[in-house]
Amino acid sequence: RTKGGQQMAIKISKRNQNLTAQAAALPLFTALYIRVSTEKQADEGYSLEAQESRLHAYCTAQGWTTDPAHVYIDAGISGKSTARPAFQAMMKAAQDGQIARIVVTKMDRLARNTKDLLDTVERLQSFGCALVLLDLNIDTGTPTGMLIATVLGGISQWEREQIAERVKSGKVTKAAQGGDNGRYCPLGYTFDNGYSVDESAADTVRSIFTDYTAGDTLTAIASRLNAQDAPTARGGKWYPATVRYILTNGFYAGLTQYDGQSVAGDQPAIIDADTYSAAIARL
Repeated sequence: RTKGGQQMAIKISKRNQNLTAQAAALPLFTALYIRVSTEKQADEGYSLEAQESRLHAYCTAQGWTTDPAHVYIDAGISGKSTARPAFQAMMKAAQDGQIARIVVTKMDRLARNTKDLLDTVERLQSFGCALVLLDLNIDTGTPTGMLIATVLGGISQWEREQIAERVKSGKVTKAAQGGDNGRYCPLGYTFDNGYSVDESAADTVRSIFTDYTAGDTLTAIASRLNAQDAPTARGGKWYPATVRYILTNGFYAGLTQYDGQSVAGDQPAIIDADTYSAAIARL
């Protein structure tokens, strides 16, 4: 029985080895990705046929095996989203280990910006699939190609931080000039090329400041407003946190606040500065 078991184990082992060898013998193809958006279909040099011809020629020169089943074409589809049928099918093939690399003529055929490109590169790396971009001379299957992709990632991050800093700087400057910074219209105001007081809602704001500086709690004020069906700015219920937000909003005292700055704004005040200061002091 022991000898028979050993023979069976040997047969199973050989069968597994054969299956492994057969799987290893399966060819890994090079996939071609081609895309033309509706508005660019007639662009000279970037038609579907021109892209495919150039990609096949490049792969032939590199000695890479291609297959018609792995030529992925998104025709007349914008690159703003990766929710493209052929793109998703190609990523699935990469995930399933059917392709060794993807070759594209230009970065903008694959991704709309560097961030989207790097996200795709990261996913492909996890699948063991390289990406080759002819216009940037990048092959992430090589150390140099990955270095270039990493540098692009650093530049992309730097660009995003610069944009964020410019936006923040612009808002600080606008606040210092008493301008609006794109907030939703606060309760008690209407906006039409400038703020004006909505008296019915402004009475609610005034009552909040009056009751709080007189000693009422945030919870008591919120309960009273809910009992009165007093509307909030966004149509929800009143909570202590909602009341607190009203009390801490210098906008009602005619101020514009941003990033720690508080200056006179261009909107009419609903409460006076002393009432606002008293509320802040109690909070």
